[in-house]
Amino acid sequence: MIEICGKQVRDTLDELLDPATCALVVIDMQQGALSAGAAIGDSGHDLSMMPGVVERCSQSIAAARENAVPIFHIRVENLPDGASSPPAWLRALYKTANGRPIDLGKLSIKGDPATEFCEPCLPAEGETVITKRRPSAFVGTELALLLRSQGIESVAIVGISTGGCVEATLRDAVHNDFYAVLLEDAVGAYDTAVHDAALTVMRARHDVCTVDQAVSVWAQARRAEARLETESVTLG
Repeated sequence: MIEICGKQVRDTLDELLDPATCALVVIDMQQGALSAGAAIGDSGHDLSMMPGVVERCSQSIAAARENAVPIFHIRVENLPDGASSPPAWLRALYKTANGRPIDLGKLSIKGDPATEFCEPCLPAEGETVITKRRPSAFVGTELALLLRSQGIESVAIVGISTGGCVEATLRDAVHNDFYAVLLEDAVGAYDTAVHDAALTVMRARHDVCTVDQAVSVWAQARRAEARLETESVTLG
């Protein structure tokens, strides 16, 4: 801990990612955003980063489960016929598409199988699923309330896309008074230049680590907890 303005503030990765108060937030690992044959995949977007992101997100999910870190799965789901997208938001989506032929009326549409989570990142029974309609997982959702209700103080963030939903959620996590750590090798985008630029900004303003570093912190914390439990039983 460090002291700032007379308050104790978490500082090290061990403190920020403590399994007792940390949750893994998985952003938009949905079929239609990761593979060809859906609104994103058929639009000319570069999907080359997606297999690696799926692999590392799956790795982080497995490690979180093994070490009792709560997992919150985030998905974007829009209502049919643009019912959840006013003109200003449609303009933002159109601008983001940068001329690519995305059918905004079918992007992450409710009821479309493409909005389902990809198989390697499927939620397990009892894990929380949050549905959003904007980039940030905090906008118009119960995410902050549910995190606080479980005593969560920190979030570790993975998923897609780096300069869009991931960055928006990371920023809003801090704005909602959570510590936030980006697992930088478990995020990806459809444009490497945008991905690299977003990482540069987030590294300058937020806490960043790799999946391996986060897994190591979680595993060490759980081993320490197990030792204390064993010692307690022995002394008892």
